[in-house]
Amino acid sequence: MKFIQIRDEPIAPGGLVEWTPYVPGELNSWEPDPRLTSHNHEEHLRAASEYRARTQREGGREAWLGLSIEFDEPLSIPAIRKVLTQWIDRHEVLRSHVVVKGSGLQRLTTPPGTVKLKMGRIGWYSEPGPLVEQLGGAFDRATAPLHWPAYLFATVGRADSFTLLFAADHSLVDGYSLIMAQQELVTLYRAAREHRNPSLPEVGSYVDFSAEERCLADQTGADHPAVAMWSEFLRSGGGDMPALLRSSQTSAEQAREEQQYIDETTIPQESLWGVIADDATANRFTAVCSEAGGTLTAGILAAFAMVHHEMTGDPEFRCVLPRHTRNDTRWLAALGWFVGLAPFWIDMSDSPTFDQAVARSTEMLKRGRQGASLPFERVAQLIGYKGAPRFVISFIDTRYAPGAGAADAGRAKVIRSHSYSPHEVYIWINRTPSGLRYSARFPRESPLHAYGVDESSAEFRATAGLDGDPSRPLPDADAADIDPTLGPVHAYLHAFALLVSQLGDASTFSRAM
Repeated sequence: MKFIQIRDEPIAPGGLVEWTPYVPGELNSWEPDPRLTSHNHEEHLRAASEYRARTQREGGREAWLGLSIEFDEPLSIPAIRKVLTQWIDRHEVLRSHVVVKGSGLQRLTTPPGTVKLKMGRIGWYSEPGPLVEQLGGAFDRATAPLHWPAYLFATVGRADSFTLLFAADHSLVDGYSLIMAQQELVTLYRAAREHRNPSLPEVGSYVDFSAEERCLADQTGADHPAVAMWSEFLRSGGGDMPALLRSSQTSAEQAREEQQYIDETTIPQESLWGVIADDATANRFTAVCSEAGGTLTAGILAAFAMVHHEMTGDPEFRCVLPRHTRNDTRWLAALGWFVGLAPFWIDMSDSPTFDQAVARSTEMLKRGRQGASLPFERVAQLIGYKGAPRFVISFIDTRYAPGAGAADAGRAKVIRSHSYSPHEVYIWINRTPSGLRYSARFPRESPLHAYGVDESSAEFRATAGLDGDPSRPLPDADAADIDPTLGPVHAYLHAFALLVSQLGDASTFSRAM
């Protein structure tokens, strides 16, 4: 299943309709809700509120995630209206809103059956470019987190097919939510077309989860294990979060300049996505990781660590890992922001073999669970830290999600907004039924030498010791050379894919720009 920025891939043209949720009487008719707001959600809202105060503009910069689902049949207006209202009723997070009131927050919630849909016919598009631009702009405007609804649906209808699209502010959904949601929406639509009740399991409410997580987190103190782990992690980096690019390490003054840049720039980050390995190569790479005593996750992080060490010479590999917090079956298929953060760092000073790097990665992943056991925003409060992650690597295995095969074959994809950060580097690696996919966003790049990357590593020669065999270098083909005219993240991903392919005894790397 692809995970891409919305403007990275065309959508077949057709008739565009926007479906906007509303409640008669607006928020005045909603019920006050005493349930607490998660630390993630509160931090997100306060950042958006501060952005509005500084700039007199709404939005807080785009931070939405969404879905695009293909149906090979004509669009039924009654069926899609029924599906979307059923889905809103099913997931309480879409019927709940948090208002910032000074230093406090007020949650409001409306019952099932109260949300209606306004159908807005935008027009017919004969080319994909203007259609995607219209959709991207509409989603950017509709997902401002300080307003309800912070989400929007759209359909693009054609004679014999249609596309259903959905975008929501990150405070309402995460990537796992959307991976599960695509089959849920397909199931609801099939049932509506066939005039039967859908067969879907009950789901919990993210609003309930938020309240439970917040209550537990606020009762913790500085003796929580997560506090010690994050403190150690930050000390190892001179008191700050890791950054892939050396120029990303900032002083307080640079941080203020960065915020001004984010407020004022209209230049979005670059985006890359593509295929690292097909299914067979991914299986062989997984077997290599297993032989080294680790999981696929550990192997992927070990490969990144080796690439990072060879390209930069850094004696330690450091990044931040998102980890899901769906620790109860109630939350498995629920929409919401069920994400914690874990620190990850391993020693690379002795230039370990791949097997050794996997062992270190495995041990760190076990330790890192403690770091994700408390919301990072609460940890930051307890230790007085003001920064945020800059270099993030995410891994998720989607093969066991309902409808994963059809989605991966092209029926559905997860889409995301652009970002304006001058320093953040996010890399997502997904194991899908077809293999290993990647997606990344990062600042607009200059060549490698502009970032202090050691050009002696241009001819990248990573080594991997397998079962005591001699270390094996990457192929000496031209493709194995890091082109110094590439930006560092391009080169980083290229070297990572080459290493995975070499370990899987295949050369299946492709990329799309």
